[in-house]
Amino acid sequence: MNEILVSVDTGKNSTKSVVKVDGVIIKNIFRTKVQEIANLGVELTNNSYYIEFGGKSYLVGDMLSEDKCDYNISKSSVNHQLCIYLAIVKVVDRIGAMSMGVPNIYLSINTPINIYKNKTLKEEYIKLIQRKGEVIPIKVNGRSFVFKINYILPLPEATASIYSNISNFRDKKATIIDCGSLNTSYCTFNSLVPLLDTMIIANSGINVLRSTIAERLTTFCGSLVSNDDMEEILKNEYLYIDGVKIEESKAIVEGLIREHVLEIFNYAKSRSVSFNNTTLIFTGGGTILLKKYILEIYPNAIFENDPQYANAISYYSVLEIKYNGKK
Repeated sequence: MNEILVSVDTGKNSTKSVVKVDGVIIKNIFRTKVQEIANLGVELTNNSYYIEFGGKSYLVGDMLSEDKCDYNISKSSVNHQLCIYLAIVKVVDRIGAMSMGVPNIYLSINTPINIYKNKTLKEEYIKLIQRKGEVIPIKVNGRSFVFKINYILPLPEATASIYSNISNFRDKKATIIDCGSLNTSYCTFNSLVPLLDTMIIANSGINVLRSTIAERLTTFCGSLVSNDDMEEILKNEYLYIDGVKIEESKAIVEGLIREHVLEIFNYAKSRSVSFNNTTLIFTGGGTILLKKYILEIYPNAIFENDPQYANAISYYSVLEIKYNGKK
């Protein structure tokens, strides 16, 4: 039948995918930076992709500036559509699926909590990605691919390893805080059941924090600090101007990160999310940067071992159950 199960977690910073090959989980990641282009003449670097789709051409990945990240809360955009398709193509290519005919994809995808709770928005998102189950043609780096999406399972963000490690959470209450690029998502699970009133979303992702830091440093130093500069500042802990280390910059950055973490906790409390009698779990790529500061406020917080992929692995576990139930 040439049927392939794929889970994709496409965020504003990066797109993660999970597939099983011979029972082994295979992970993949690339940057969710997209720009429509014409007459590309440069050689592609690693982790950059030239895509031809729908009569237009796009560049995706590392070669683009940080300014090409999508800051819209909606996932119903060509940027996310392309990144989901690219993730599928990379799986199809890896296992040589097209040699057996048109691959039939069974797909689980991340869905922002505000969309997941809205039936109309969720259905619109599914229709955009599935394209009525028709054959989807796409070119990546000059190579042609086709596939069909037979089934889409939308799943909420802030799932973490709840469903990939069911035995640990079957009789437990757990509150998940998912620190993404644009948003922070919250959800409390009680014995694996998500509690509707705790499913909330805040505009406090890592990209928002980066913009705040960049603005403060620009004001302090009188020199423009770009989004691309921020990538290096967060790696090196300091701002350098013309090769000179700005010693005060580290304290400014650390102070703003602490304020950001406090905001994450306070927002949850303002929406009646309780941290009493629950296991607090942090996931999402943003926790890699925030972990030290989160532990200053909540020393008993638990962090996913693989925060970037925790959601995608959980999605795959649910997809397997649904797929086997359909057979």
